[in-house]
Amino acid sequence: MGPSTTRDAEQSAAAAKDEAFQLLSDGTRLEMLQALWEAHDPTDASPLRFSELRERIGADDPGQIYYHLDKLTTHFVRRTEDGYELRESGMRIVRMLLSGTAIDDPEVEPVEVDVSCWYCGGQPELSYRDGWRYLECTNCDARCVDTFPPGVISKNEFPPSGLRGRTADEINEADRIWGAHRRASVMDGVCPECAGDMPVTSVRTCEDHRPDWDGYQFCEACGSIFRTLVSHVCEGCKYQWQMPTLFYPTREPAVVAFYYDHGVEFDLATYEQRTHLLDYREELLSEDPVRIRITIPLEGEELRLTFDERMDVVDVYR
Repeated sequence: MGPSTTRDAEQSAAAAKDEAFQLLSDGTRLEMLQALWEAHDPTDASPLRFSELRERIGADDPGQIYYHLDKLTTHFVRRTEDGYELRESGMRIVRMLLSGTAIDDPEVEPVEVDVSCWYCGGQPELSYRDGWRYLECTNCDARCVDTFPPGVISKNEFPPSGLRGRTADEINEADRIWGAHRRASVMDGVCPECAGDMPVTSVRTCEDHRPDWDGYQFCEACGSIFRTLVSHVCEGCKYQWQMPTLFYPTREPAVVAFYYDHGVEFDLATYEQRTHLLDYREELLSEDPVRIRITIPLEGEELRLTFDERMDVVDVYR
């Protein structure tokens, strides 16, 4: 694909995004999307006839309904011989609204949950505000990054719909599973928001790393308790994700086998097992090309993995 072709494709994509935003700025069209979604039965995907759609939204002017439907069929609605139905893109718009991400702002006051602080072993409390799920230890003032308040050991974005009908422990478990899948998608280079390409954009290593591991406090030089941080940015929607290198070994068969040989069925998705990897050692072997060695000790044995600038494993030694 040449430069002009790439430029034309980018301009076309930008125009499509602008058109989509304009289409959704009309309240009647959002009512139509909602009506089509409410009529949708996953076990019986029958389109909604025009007369039924008109009745559901309570509109008197059929000409206006046809006008808005014609606009929506560009991106969000499919017209068939039997009526109208949502395209997958229309489904995603309605799901986003139903998740509460766009309109809801619920809060959950701090409440104890059945997990232990992976720094000190103390009792964390779960809370929720501004679209974020917090875990805060009641026993220590750990701060793994300078953007966390003292005691907050975990902070994850989580949709309000995940709170409905769940206890605090169930919310925490749902967040654990949901977050683990999203993190895995990022490490595989696929954006969990839009499915676009999400490559590693930077691997930043602190040259003068001095965290206070006894007090579980971040390094003043880099603002993190972890020496190396890896950033991914989606090329489509600009969604960004940053995490320490300790997450990357967990997807390697050699690591899973290493723990299994020592009687540990390892799964970093569980909070308790995160404490295993907090004992890891990290070494920057070279900057050009980037080579990072991660050493995982367990019961007198060590597993060493070397990663490149894309956080792909290039060497394993046991």
